[in-house]
Amino acid sequence: MTRPTIRHLTAILAAATAFTLGGIAMAQDATTGSVHIVGFSGVFADNYQKFIIEPFKAQHPGIEVTYEQSKNSAETLALLTLQKADPTVDVALIDVAVAIKGNAEGLFAPLDPAVVTNLADTPDWARIGEDRNIAFSQDNLVILYNTETVSEPPTSWTDLKDPKYQGRIAARLADTRGVILIPILDKIAGTDYKESIDPAIAAINEFAPNVLTWDPAPDCYAVVQSGEVDLSICWNGRAQYLHDTQGGIIGISAPKEGSIGQTNTINLVEGSKNAEAAQLFINYALSAEAQATFAEQSFYGPVNSKVELTDAVAARIYGSKEAQAAQTSLDWPYIATVYSDWIQRINREVIAFN
Repeated sequence: MTRPTIRHLTAILAAATAFTLGGIAMAQDATTGSVHIVGFSGVFADNYQKFIIEPFKAQHPGIEVTYEQSKNSAETLALLTLQKADPTVDVALIDVAVAIKGNAEGLFAPLDPAVVTNLADTPDWARIGEDRNIAFSQDNLVILYNTETVSEPPTSWTDLKDPKYQGRIAARLADTRGVILIPILDKIAGTDYKESIDPAIAAINEFAPNVLTWDPAPDCYAVVQSGEVDLSICWNGRAQYLHDTQGGIIGISAPKEGSIGQTNTINLVEGSKNAEAAQLFINYALSAEAQATFAEQSFYGPVNSKVELTDAVAARIYGSKEAQAAQTSLDWPYIATVYSDWIQRINREVIAFN
């Protein structure tokens, strides 16, 4: 019998190593395919790609993920409706009220809790439509201000009616911003938004004389950044990012009465041809790891119950301890039934007269 040489042993070891590595590679690529996501645009898309999609791809190299930006949730809903019979989209990121509407049209499929195991750490309020629409983040409504023109930042939603801001506010309220502001103002007035929104409409009309534009262009951030207005009612996450990257001109005030987060949902498209890979992605997006990173880097409120934020991060998402204690949520299935009516009232009873 020929005695093995060093060269023989090296060859055997190399073969064994290749087999082992091949086994690992096969295990990594056990699920292959592609996931086509349609979601929010701009800074959100950039950060979602960096902090959610890329880490997922590192864990699942056999799955290709593409992200298509949409102007808004209504546009995404229209796309999904158009391709309902033969969808090319696998996962949709959209506002919760629009997601609920899509549910009624049969556009989304229920998730499998055996695959999407992080549903177990998702609170009941965030699991909507029998697990067809799952909340994954919240972006708080806040008051933005120009740090160069405003020496004393607003601390209350009632500051919007201060005469010193006459003609110096931008307020796009004929959309979700208005729908969320109504319950906030109702709460300040001591009214339940399910009973009446008259106090909120009256409160908006109180600060309406201070509004320069109800349709800031190009957006509610740029008009503050440029100094065209002093204040704007807008979203926290992108404003925090712009504060950090654009010289700190945009300041953010989370009023002491608290805010309400615009709830963003992740949804599996009914008829997805890549449902297995899509649910693996959704499971990662709902994980404590992913949501903590997105909160720390993008300042969107996490939903996973295991996420623990540092005081510094929590303050940038929710505001002061007082504001955090006053933070509330909405009955989104109910809001979905009144969303259009509330927008019509804002248009008819506020904007048309101011």
